[in-house]
Amino acid sequence: MNPQKNQETEAPQMLQDLQAEVSAESAPLLRFILNNASVISGAVIIFLLVLGGTGVWSWYSDKKSDEAKQSLARIVQSNTGADRIKALKDLAAAAPDPVKLSVYFTLGLAALENGEYDLAAEAYANAAKIDKEGAFGLTAMLGEAGVLLKAGKHVEALNLLQELYARMKATNQSPQLRQMLAEAAAGAGKTELAVQTYQALARELPGVEGEYFSARAAALAGEPTGK
Repeated sequence: MNPQKNQETEAPQMLQDLQAEVSAESAPLLRFILNNASVISGAVIIFLLVLGGTGVWSWYSDKKSDEAKQSLARIVQSNTGADRIKALKDLAAAAPDPVKLSVYFTLGLAALENGEYDLAAEAYANAAKIDKEGAFGLTAMLGEAGVLLKAGKHVEALNLLQELYARMKATNQSPQLRQMLAEAAAGAGKTELAVQTYQALARELPGVEGEYFSARAAALAGEPTGK
């Protein structure tokens, strides 16, 4: 007998429906990331979307947490726009700690879709505080940085990205994250930092990507391109 299989079979249908619902609901976030923070790697994008929609359901079985999960599922399925945001804010205030991470990720996504960038950034920041040293916390920081870039708050985004960059191991400091940092630096008036970051990326990456980074660095430095 497989307990894991039985647990999956007994899972409420609402949670299964939620996963399909979230796939469509997450499309605006995906478009935002691709259009405004395409520097985030594909793997992290997927990870963020999954977190934003489904949260961490599997590891908590106490009654209060289960009730909060069901409430979150109902909110995502039944509410839209401002009503969804209000319901999520109320749930975040009442939910037990094991579920708050999921609620804050979902609130961040809902606020972003509704154009409430300050609230979205706050929600991702709250999620990051819950998992300060873990992968979920780093992902939340990345989400917050993306929202700040979307809102044109380049200085705040740069500070957050520099903190994130410093906390990540060298093997995880992807070109996409560094491009995001460079764009934030450019927007924050830190032209030298942006140029240096793009030049380093141009040296490391071959082909079209390297050419783009080289051209971006030259444009920021005021140098002629196309020669």
